[in-house]
Amino acid sequence: MCGIVGRLNFDRSPIEPQDLLLARESLTNRGPDDAGTWIDGPVGLAHRRLAILDLSPRGKQPMLAASGRLAISYNGEIFNFRELRAELALLGHPFHSESDTEVILAAYQQWGIDCLRRFNGMFALGLWDAGSQTLHLARDRIGVKPLYVAHDGSKVVFASTVRALTRFPDIPRTLNPEALSLYLQMSYVPAPHSIYRGIRKLMPGTCLSIDINGKASTRAYWALAPSSRARDDLTELAAVESIEALLLSSVKYRLLSDVPVGAFLSGGVDSALLVALMRKLSDKVRTFTIGFEDPAHDESAHARAISRHLGTEHTDVLVTLTELQELARTLPTHYDEPFADVSAIPTLALARLTRQSVTVAISGDGGDELFCGYPYYRYMQQLDPLRRLSAPLRPVLGALSKALPHRFAMALRGLAQTSTHDLFAYMRGPLKTRDYRWLAPGLVAEAGAFLGGVAARVPGDGDVAAHMDLDLQTYLPDDILTKVDRATMAYGLEARTPYLDYRVVEQVRALPASLRAQPGKPLLRSVLARHLPRELFERPKHGFTVPIRAWLRAGMRNALTEAIENGELVSSGFVDRTAARALLEEHVSGRHNHENMLWALLCFEQWHSHNHDNASHPV
Repeated sequence: MCGIVGRLNFDRSPIEPQDLLLARESLTNRGPDDAGTWIDGPVGLAHRRLAILDLSPRGKQPMLAASGRLAISYNGEIFNFRELRAELALLGHPFHSESDTEVILAAYQQWGIDCLRRFNGMFALGLWDAGSQTLHLARDRIGVKPLYVAHDGSKVVFASTVRALTRFPDIPRTLNPEALSLYLQMSYVPAPHSIYRGIRKLMPGTCLSIDINGKASTRAYWALAPSSRARDDLTELAAVESIEALLLSSVKYRLLSDVPVGAFLSGGVDSALLVALMRKLSDKVRTFTIGFEDPAHDESAHARAISRHLGTEHTDVLVTLTELQELARTLPTHYDEPFADVSAIPTLALARLTRQSVTVAISGDGGDELFCGYPYYRYMQQLDPLRRLSAPLRPVLGALSKALPHRFAMALRGLAQTSTHDLFAYMRGPLKTRDYRWLAPGLVAEAGAFLGGVAARVPGDGDVAAHMDLDLQTYLPDDILTKVDRATMAYGLEARTPYLDYRVVEQVRALPASLRAQPGKPLLRSVLARHLPRELFERPKHGFTVPIRAWLRAGMRNALTEAIENGELVSSGFVDRTAARALLEEHVSGRHNHENMLWALLCFEQWHSHNHDNASHPV
């Protein structure tokens, strides 16, 4: 896990070393162990290293092929690199290190850019081919690792973070209204957008190739297959056995490391199963949990019980509300786009704890999206048919919802949505309390239309499996994986996600909907029941969150008031100040719960202040 940055000037002007160095050093938290820079006229690559495999100087990046023709700056891990290395050695390629980076270079020499299809891993890379005078930028299939790109008529610049890109003086920081609109509706900025005009996220499973003259081509080397390929003849027992075997293989890959490895253990199904599989592969497993003062948010006792049964070396720490509030204030330093998922706060606390003992952590991300773990999948199943039937009553339902208390109005607002994807955006996003249009007249894009466009890429019939696929393409990479990447990288910790091995994704999606798309993850629970007594994990899903609602009514109220009165959103007219004041007053009084939208407003203003109002523009 590392930080990468690079640039290619199409007019063949030389790279400015100081600009590249400043961009590289903004990535120090992602790679605290080493740094490197390589420049050859109009092309430059830079790297910050978190040493995981081959800790010697032989693993240093940017790395050059022996021929001098290729140079690479790469972030991530190729978990099947040993098999590829053996195959390539038989084909005559010499190796001088134990690094997977060297395997990528040899694979490209042997198979060209099609080598991406052979990699099982999480990665983002920039590879310069001096022979063809072409820069290749690529991202892993699921989007575990980030890659931002700024491409115009004079140059292309890429980096692991937006902040690194904006270290270059010719990369403007002009807000993107479409991205901002979607952020306020989704709590994150969805790909391919970034918060700035002219900077985009490279889509997962995609390679962008740009030659020295600026000619660009984009190709998807992997994508979700149409759901119609799902098998209908598989029994539950066969599905359980195949999933267990493949997950065991995935976990085994992700234990490969030259530094200590541990695991996040929340007490839920996803992490418990991964830890159980780790114990099958290793006599010693270290697990980490944080607990909360409020019992309503605390799962640490469940995690301890699972740890005792599995025999792990367990560490848990109680995190106070004061500590969580202090971490909340650091969000803009770690998340260089606006990000309003409140679970980022405890994720930072968990990453900080884990890094004190290990450098790599196994994480259960992806289990909910693959095995139907979110409650709103069930709500969609129930509400969408009623929404269709009640279409003639939509204006009445919308009017009634405004007059009722929040807990009664939510379902009515759902029924008043105009399409399935509008309903999905409503259930998924922070807007269950009120129609957002009266608050933000500056919105230029709607989440429902955006999600509809994404859904069209993988045809489905609007069922639960289609909603899970939509999350796999949006919420998972742009919220969940972004959250975990930035939180772990804040402390130089690498997170690995066995559920997101592409083999697991493909096999699970090929299961019959009758097995996979059942709310509550019954199939995954059946796998876990082979390793744990059901009484240790059979309980309702428990969120990883903090009491934002109360904070915004008390400890964070002054900061929120300042954001509403003097922030960028109201000053620019994007958000209506009078409406925002009413929103805050209703929330503080307890008449309505507007925590999600108010938190999104506050997170944006804190991000904007940190990145735009601070003259020093800190690293």
